[in-house]
Amino acid sequence: MGEYDKLHLDKNSATYKRRLATKIILLVLVVGALCYATIKLYPYAALLKTKEGRDSLKEVIERNEVKGAILFTALQAAQIILGVVPPLQILGGMLFGAFWGSIYSIIGIFAGSLVVFVLVKLIGYPIVQLFFDEKKISKYKFLQDEEKVVTGFALLYLLPGFPKDILTYLLPLTKIKKRDFFYVIIPARIPAIIISGVVGASIRNEHFVVAVVASVIVIAITALGLIFRGRIMSKIQRRIEKIKSK
Repeated sequence: MGEYDKLHLDKNSATYKRRLATKIILLVLVVGALCYATIKLYPYAALLKTKEGRDSLKEVIERNEVKGAILFTALQAAQIILGVVPPLQILGGMLFGAFWGSIYSIIGIFAGSLVVFVLVKLIGYPIVQLFFDEKKISKYKFLQDEEKVVTGFALLYLLPGFPKDILTYLLPLTKIKKRDFFYVIIPARIPAIIISGVVGASIRNEHFVVAVVASVIVIAITALGLIFRGRIMSKIQRRIEKIKSK
């Protein structure tokens, strides 16, 4: 990755020291902000762990739909940034219906992804290390010249069975254009979001046949993701290695 190369600047140079000081300050500020956000949002996230908690959160949201929509969207964004919140798309359909539940989930996911993108661009590799250990990061160090394999990454984001959290942090370190990241890769998540919203709305409206059919589709796509994600990643890696060898 291009960011890895930046780590090899002369450590005695003024440029390196300025960059290091800036990154340390930004990292401290970001960690503080994330800790604050986690403290504020965690009580709501904790409610999602039990049926009683989910019912309680539903009552809070239904009492004030505007505030509830903002809270739900913030939780969805936090799920992307922090990973401390379970996936919320089905709950969104249950609370707001298939259409608005999907809309709020999409807004939250794009907002969270934008925050991650900006943070990684500003701070670089240290922000990735804050959330992921080196062993997990090392699996993706082959990523270079990724703008030529954007379609492959979009396919990974399309499949629900693939863990997207680490790629959302790592791809901004690469040469992938912001345009491709937000217009091609992140939008690939939308079909799964909509299907999950339909599942949630069907459960709320007691349309259980629709809920079962949509759930089967989600499970089938997730199974495909689990089966083929290794092959897709291997193909992407071979493609990148081929590009590098030219």
